[in-house]
Amino acid sequence: MILLKGTISQFSGLCLVLLLLNACQTEPKETKTQSGFTYIHHVKNNGPTPKEGEEAEFHVDLRNHEKVINTSRSQGRPARAIIPTMEQIAKTPSPIVDALLLMSVGDSLTVMQSTDSLPNKPPQFADSPLIYFDVVLSGIKSKEEIEKERAEQAAQVEIAKARESEVAATTTGLLTSYKANKLGDKLQSTGTGLKYTVIEEGTGPQAEVGKLVNVHYYGMTTDGNEFDNSFKRGSAYPVPVGRGQVIKGWDEGIPLFKEGTKAVLFIPHELGYGEAGSPPNIPPRAELVFYVEIEKVN
Repeated sequence: MILLKGTISQFSGLCLVLLLLNACQTEPKETKTQSGFTYIHHVKNNGPTPKEGEEAEFHVDLRNHEKVINTSRSQGRPARAIIPTMEQIAKTPSPIVDALLLMSVGDSLTVMQSTDSLPNKPPQFADSPLIYFDVVLSGIKSKEEIEKERAEQAAQVEIAKARESEVAATTTGLLTSYKANKLGDKLQSTGTGLKYTVIEEGTGPQAEVGKLVNVHYYGMTTDGNEFDNSFKRGSAYPVPVGRGQVIKGWDEGIPLFKEGTKAVLFIPHELGYGEAGSPPNIPPRAELVFYVEIEKVN
């Protein structure tokens, strides 16, 4: 019986030693990047890393030790960065670029920057000696893929620009019908006073609150004056829906539609730019008219 107790004790002690050795082997260690930033590699897949001229897609949380101050996740899509040349990196060191050079897809890494190295310490880091960047690499695009995407985007820009006059005519026509009370059952309204009419129903996913939605738009006041539109620029506007980053009429109106929908919103001033308007293009208490196309729900 005494011998059995001793055997159990020895076995327990051996297990403890093995556990401690395993913990020492697997615990991430602090290391330095090529520019001297301290980092910890949490997940390392040992796959291909992004090279000069390639594009890294990643998420990054900016925090002061424990509290997240800013995050790319609030935008609903990954951040992007073209990997610069080694000469550029040496001239202007960046903790995030240094981190990306060490990562393969699926990796997570924390890189730290001393707040004393900044010309002006941000108030959120007044009591923190370090800024922590928690980086997760989600994708790498080759130079060829980047060029192909740019060519496709350039073609889409020209298509959108060519549609500006057509969209202007459609919006003006619906505004005329709206002012003459001729939209009938096609005009719908919400409890807040927002009104809208659907020109074409989309069949894609719903533009739900919290999603990032690419919206093409044409905006005018009820006197027919255009004040802004995305078609002249040739690219849709990314809207983080329901996060207060656009006027209330958009935060309420965009989630009503699915990807592919074309509609017109009639937005009362309470849901637009309020009593003061937005001089010089939007007068006080202005009702706004927005033609919108839900191009993409991300």
